[in-house]
Amino acid sequence: MNDREMIASLQAENEQLKKDNEMLHKIVTQMQVTLDRLIVRYISDSDGMP
Repeated sequence: MNDREMIASLQAENEQLKKDNEMLHKIVTQMQVTLDRLIVRYISDSDGMP
C-alpha cells in the first residue's frame, strides 16, 4: 500500500469514527434525558410515601 492509499484509508477510517462518535453522543444525550425523566418520576412518586 503506497502513501496515498494509506492516507485515503486513514481519512475514510477517521470519517467513520467521527460518525460513530456523533451517533454515540446522541445516544448518551438521549440516555441522559431518559434518566432525568426517571429521576423526576421516582421523586414524584415517592413524595407521598412515608
